Amino acid sequence: MVIRSVVAATILAGGSATAGLAAEPITASVGGYMNFGLAYQSDNGDEVGVLRDGEIWFGWKGTTDNGLTFDGRVELEAATDANDQIDENWARVSGAFGAITIGSNDDASDAFEYGYFEAPSTKIGYFDSDVGVIGSSNGGDSPSIFYTTPNISGFQAMVGWSPDAGADGVGNAFHQGDGNLVFGDDTSKWSVGAGYTGEFSGVELEFGGGYFTIENGPDAWQGGATVSYQGFGVGVTYDQRGANDGEDDAIAVGAQYVTGPWTFAGGWATALSGEDMNDYGVWATYAVAPGVTGTLGYEGNDSDEPGDNTVMGYMRVSF
Repeated sequence: MVIRSVVAATILAGGSATAGLAAEPITASVGGYMNFGLAYQSDNGDEVGVLRDGEIWFGWKGTTDNGLTFDGRVELEAATDANDQIDENWARVSGAFGAITIGSNDDASDAFEYGYFEAPSTKIGYFDSDVGVIGSSNGGDSPSIFYTTPNISGFQAMVGWSPDAGADGVGNAFHQGDGNLVFGDDTSKWSVGAGYTGEFSGVELEFGGGYFTIENGPDAWQGGATVSYQGFGVGVTYDQRGANDGEDDAIAVGAQYVTGPWTFAGGWATALSGEDMNDYGVWATYAVAPGVTGTLGYEGNDSDEPGDNTVMGYMRVSF
């Protein structure tokens, strides 16, 4: 399936699989990350839990003599999960025209998320974290095709389509799971996103947004912006994703300060409709060594949902 996807993408790009000999041969790589630590959660029987979470990434990359770059990645979960043992998996061809990607990956409405901060691996935050319940994603990395424009003076855009928005390794009576060949089932999904990153006199600016619509399902949008200067950063974001007909949409504001190996951050998010809820978090991260960080943080909310009063200390090792 990967070979066919790459060949198809090459034809779309205006070339062919035999357009030229590889100027840079395809090379494989192995990477990933591992998180490990302890957490205390008051809404879970006042218990201490053990954190271990990670992925192994198998990648490849090469460039032809006519300037086309082929790359891709398969992400293997470090823990056994019957619903999602293989996470994101995709192949891509890119060049002066932009990039075409085929596979299971974050959709185009996710690609330009700005305006909020989170601890490494999203373990602690105030918005869209593993612990919290505000700002949940719209769900899954369904098999899709994406086109990404070239980056033009900091501006970039992306559009994606999936024949089956529910095909993400979870098979049921309505979806096929994440098979080698996925056809539609009346839940096709379109997504678009666009954003800008730039710097002016030392001030770094990021802003962007995205929109998705699912056939016979919900549609929603998000947008946000971050401004940073000399280690200080502030952000604001609005997110309607994961909601049905606009319920439980939320807004969040946060701040971050980076000095040397230290990062201090925190923020607050609130639901604008649906259940009345606030989520908040603060944390500090220290860069122990290249690829190694240690984080201590707190996240809580004013509801009885998971994540109420969680304290977590953990290490992240990236390789």
